[in-house]
Amino acid sequence: MGDIGLICLGHADYINENFRKMTSEVEKQLQRVKIYNQKIQTIAINSELAIKQARELRNNGCRGVILFLASWVECRVVMSALKELQGMPVILWGTTIEEIDGKKLSTGSYVSAAMMNGVIRRLNMNCHCLIGSHRDEKILKRLVDFTCAARAAWDLKYGTVGLVGYTSMGIYPGTFDHVLMRYKVGPEIDQTDSYSVICRAERTERKKLEAARRNLDRIAVVAPEVHGEILDKTLSLYCALKEMCEEYRWDAVNVKCQYEFSKEYKAVPCVALSLLADDGIVASCEGDIPNTVSMMILKSIAGKTVTYGDAITHWGNTVKFSACGFLPFSMGCGQRFIRKFLEHPGFSGIQPSFVMRPERVTFLRLVEDIGSYHLLYGTGQGLVTELRDGCMPALDVQLDGEIDTLVHEYAGQHFALCYGDIAGAIEEYAILMGMKSLRI
Repeated sequence: MGDIGLICLGHADYINENFRKMTSEVEKQLQRVKIYNQKIQTIAINSELAIKQARELRNNGCRGVILFLASWVECRVVMSALKELQGMPVILWGTTIEEIDGKKLSTGSYVSAAMMNGVIRRLNMNCHCLIGSHRDEKILKRLVDFTCAARAAWDLKYGTVGLVGYTSMGIYPGTFDHVLMRYKVGPEIDQTDSYSVICRAERTERKKLEAARRNLDRIAVVAPEVHGEILDKTLSLYCALKEMCEEYRWDAVNVKCQYEFSKEYKAVPCVALSLLADDGIVASCEGDIPNTVSMMILKSIAGKTVTYGDAITHWGNTVKFSACGFLPFSMGCGQRFIRKFLEHPGFSGIQPSFVMRPERVTFLRLVEDIGSYHLLYGTGQGLVTELRDGCMPALDVQLDGEIDTLVHEYAGQHFALCYGDIAGAIEEYAILMGMKSLRI
C-alpha cells in the first residue's frame, strides 16, 4: 500500500518527548498493517509546511493521504493541507491518550480531531475524521479500508470501459448517463459495436487460436459435445477482445450478447469473457455499465478477480446469484467444464459450467439515480451450490442482512461479486465519493 501518503500535523509547542514516543508507536503500527513504511520526518507545524508536503505527495502520484493530527494543531494548518489536496482521497485521524512507559501521554491529538471533525462536517466534505487509538485494531482496520477505497477512487478516475453495443433486451437499469458517470464516478466509456469485434475475430491467426486452446485445456475440460468449429469461433472472440483491450487500453469490457452474438452470430461470448477476467480485465455482459463499474470497484478494492451474477431467486434468507454463462475460471469450485449452452431458442454457443466456491462473499451494485449515485451492497456466506438448470454457474449466498431489505431495494438484477468481506472499504469508498450507501 505504498501509494498512500502521510502528513503528520502538529504544533511547535507540543513537540516534546511525549510527542516523539507517541509518533514512534504510530509509525510501527502503520508499518505493521502495511499502510505506510516510511519514517515520519518533518512535522507540518505551519501552513507553509503543510502545503509543501501536500504538494509533494500530489506530485509524486499518491492515491490518497492520511492527515495524522499528532498533537494540538491550528485549524488553518490542517485546512491548508486539505485545500492543497482537494480532489484527492483524504482521511483525518486523531488518537486517544495512551500509556507509554507507565505514563499516560497527552499530546492534544484527540482535541484536534474533535475540532476538525466539526470543520469537515460543517463543510460537508467527502472525507471524515477517525478518532481512536493507534493500538485499536478497529481503527487500524478502518485505515486499511481507507487505503483500499482510495485506490479504487483513483483507479476509477482514470479507468476506461470498452462497451460493445449497448444494453441487452432493453434493460433500463443497465442504461446510464455517460457524462454523469465520467464526472461523478470516473471511468470513460469507450463505445464500439459487434461488427468491429466479429470482423477482428474472423481475422485471428491460427497460432493465436492454438495458444488460446492450450491455455483453455490447461484450466478446463471441454465436453465431448463441443465441436471444434464453435470452439474456434469462441476463442477467436477472446483473441479479438483481448487485442482490443490492449490496443484501446480498456480496463474493463462489456459485450452486449443478446441478440447479436447469441442469435445472429450464434456464439455467446461467455467463455471469451471468462478468460479475459482471468487475464486481469474486468469483464461482463448484457451492456449493464453500472454493473461493470461495480465490478471495477470491487476488483480495485479487493485486488483480485471478480464476477457478477443475476439475483435469480431467494428462499428464506438465501439468494441465488447466477449469470447465464459467465464465471472466471479462477473463481470456480472443482472441475471446470466447458459445455454447450443451455438448449434455448435465444442462445447458441458454449459456456463455462461450474459453480463458485462456498466462501464468504461481498456483493455490490452501483445505482444511478437522477443526477447522483448510491451503493447497494452486502455480505454473506456462500453455500455449496449446484449448477442452475444443470449447466449454468451459480452461488447460493446466505445473507448477513435481511432478504426483505434487499428485495425492497433492488435496483436491477445484476450484482458484482467477489470473495471476502470488504464491506468496510466499500463504506469508505462511498464517503470519499460523496455517495449514499445502503448495506443489506
